[in-house]
Amino acid sequence: MADESNSIMANHGSTKKLIDPPLRYLTKSLVRTALTCPRKLVYATNPKSYPRNDSIVKDPFVKHLADEGKRFGDYCRRLFPHGVEIGPPARTNADQNSIIASAHAIPDAEELVACTNQIIQQDDNSESQQRVTIFEGAVRSGPFFVRPDILDKIVHPNPASRTGSQTELRVIEVKSKSYDSRPSSKRGQMWNVNKKSVKANFLPYIQDIAFQSFVVLPTLDDTLNAINESTAFLLNVDELVEVALSSKVSFPGSNGETFAETVEQWAEQLSCEDLEASFSEIPIGSQCASCTYRIKSLPDTGQSDANRPRDITAAGFDVCWEKATGLGRDELQQPLVVDLYGYSRETIKKSIEQGKFFLKDLSADDFKSKKESEPNDKISSTRRQWYQVSSLRNESMNSFHEPQYVLKRDSLRQEMDRWQYPWHFVDFETASPVLPYYPGMAPYEIIAFQFSHHIIHEDRTYEVCHASEFLHTETGVCPNEQFLHALYNATRTEGTVFQWSTHENSVLSSLLASNVYTSSLSLHEKETLSALLSDGSRPMVDLCKLAADYYYVDGSGGSSSIKRLLAPTMNVSARLKDIYGHPAYNSNNFVNFQWYQQDDKGLAIDPYKILSGINPVNDGVSDEETSSVTHGGGAATAFHELQCNIDLSEQDRRIREQSLLRYCELDTLSMAMIVQAWQSFLEQ
Repeated sequence: MADESNSIMANHGSTKKLIDPPLRYLTKSLVRTALTCPRKLVYATNPKSYPRNDSIVKDPFVKHLADEGKRFGDYCRRLFPHGVEIGPPARTNADQNSIIASAHAIPDAEELVACTNQIIQQDDNSESQQRVTIFEGAVRSGPFFVRPDILDKIVHPNPASRTGSQTELRVIEVKSKSYDSRPSSKRGQMWNVNKKSVKANFLPYIQDIAFQSFVVLPTLDDTLNAINESTAFLLNVDELVEVALSSKVSFPGSNGETFAETVEQWAEQLSCEDLEASFSEIPIGSQCASCTYRIKSLPDTGQSDANRPRDITAAGFDVCWEKATGLGRDELQQPLVVDLYGYSRETIKKSIEQGKFFLKDLSADDFKSKKESEPNDKISSTRRQWYQVSSLRNESMNSFHEPQYVLKRDSLRQEMDRWQYPWHFVDFETASPVLPYYPGMAPYEIIAFQFSHHIIHEDRTYEVCHASEFLHTETGVCPNEQFLHALYNATRTEGTVFQWSTHENSVLSSLLASNVYTSSLSLHEKETLSALLSDGSRPMVDLCKLAADYYYVDGSGGSSSIKRLLAPTMNVSARLKDIYGHPAYNSNNFVNFQWYQQDDKGLAIDPYKILSGINPVNDGVSDEETSSVTHGGGAATAFHELQCNIDLSEQDRRIREQSLLRYCELDTLSMAMIVQAWQSFLEQ
């Protein structure tokens, strides 16, 4: 791009008109949101009136992923030691001229743009300006506003040019996405076979940079540089961006528009005075199942969300559904068709078109055509859906509905007859940081830092023993090798070993494939652990698959996730109520603990909810800082803090370690509980 460094501030040729205040810019984050459902632009641009679901916004693992992305972004800035950040606080990596050094404390978008433009447009003939790199610069083109992770201007000598130089401007988007940078693997990683479209797993990333390219400049630089060949690369995506901009995009309400046409249309709609009317034609559908604006606790104003004044908080989900269905907010709190387990887009669309908005509206006929060809020895996904609907229909017809379960007895009994005592239940906790914690590791390489291990013996099937556990939190030392030794010691005796899902098999396979982590293992240790793999002589049994094939219980929503199954299983198992209904469970982490507790409706309280309330909160330490680990993402977050937060006191470290131990122990205890319940069901 010769002598055109100021073009980044020119209005894009596709911009139709200037926007009257109040100005709503279309940004990269808004584009990403709108691709899931354009109607969300109404809510995302009015966050005070339409809040997002706190359980999603405040999820600690989501925050951990965001923090991981920021850490990787900071790492990638090392490519540009001369770079400067626009906006507060200014962070420079080298001495800059007075203009760059003053680029801080800028409160307004237009000032951010002006500052960015001022730096970019400095005299290219100045020796100090042969290269200017800006972090988080601001660029506006008509109704579009972007803040590229990195803007890199390089001035190359060019005697043939009128000015004697040629200016190159690169837009760089930082993505913490796994990518094989070896030359033999690069080709085709992001392309579909015909090289006419971008692979689905890379498309969101390419669309991000494509939108910024659309706003900032027509092409990107084709230079490939590396920080470290095992960690991060500058990867040229010019071709991919061109294809992404000119390709048709699919989103709720789309009509075959290209990506470039779509963002122009959205920008124009955002300029409308009546924003809600401009996006009123977006249909409800399967995208509503994961809507971040579905909130069930809002102040009662006596008005429907559709009629609420703009300054009163409303649930965006309810606004959409009220307008589309005519239903009231109270009615919409019931399970809807978008809550159907394993739903398909076609199923949801057909149900809505037929006016069947609630799960209870569905009938056996809606599942009949699929059920005729299904085997009877397993619970198919369609049958599971019907069981879910049947349960809700029964609840709606009875003031009190006794939870029920479905078990493929013969099939499950045949599986359990193959098991050998003692039964070993194991669960692994792992992390895969984008920036490795230890030297020699690759990005996203597995770190196995914890496991829990319960045992059930043949002569004591009513008793569950927490036999062993492993937790390694020492900073600077990779735990993988010690993990393998400890796992061997835990499972070397005879008996069947159980996992829930295939995570444990994948982790163990990865660790055993590394010469680094197996170098200190004896041949017998390697053989014993290898036998546990799916193709080994003593493969771990996947209880999640057995639950999916042979077991359904009311209250699980059709899911076979252990966290969705545990409390509902307690509701239908007299044996679990008997064993865990009094304070008698003991281990290194629990003393006289009672796992079966009832709520005010007489139903089991989720043990993971019970777990969330038992960690100590010490003076000077906030509830959030000491909150219990209750899911795998939280475990990874806690481990990251233990590895990277140098400000943690010994007391804070102990709190996090104890929380990790309790959580992982509950995971394997839950597995044992489910099996104990199955045993009792088969005895009936």
